[in-house]
Amino acid sequence: MKIRLEENAKTPTRAHDTDAGLDLYAMHSGLLRVGRTATFHTGVHVQLPRETVGLLLPKSGLMVRNDILTFGVIDSGYSGEILVHMFNFGSADYYVQAGDKISQLVVSRIVYEDIEVVDEIEGGERGQNGFGSTGA
Repeated sequence: MKIRLEENAKTPTRAHDTDAGLDLYAMHSGLLRVGRTATFHTGVHVQLPRETVGLLLPKSGLMVRNDILTFGVIDSGYSGEILVHMFNFGSADYYVQAGDKISQLVVSRIVYEDIEVVDEIEGGERGQNGFGSTGA
């Protein structure tokens, strides 16, 4: 996968060869207040292969220790900078330092299905049973 870095941006990394996600780093410092969101620049541009999607997913350590979430979708046709939108649903403000790992980029294959509008959907064994229908 080809990437372009803006000045002072850190190259995305994997801590281990078998990690699914590439760690993305904040270019600038900033405060993420409790119950609020903030967007951080990474300075990273990607050229994703066709028939793939880039998924921005939370870093598990940030999520477990600080209740910080990040989510996003990067379409294969997008070549702009990856911005990471973070949400703090914890009980304390969180300060992001320039160079901190703030999210991870997971690249996955995608299927482009044509859409057909129908009157009824053939369901599986679960049918329309939603949240909690399996007893948990």
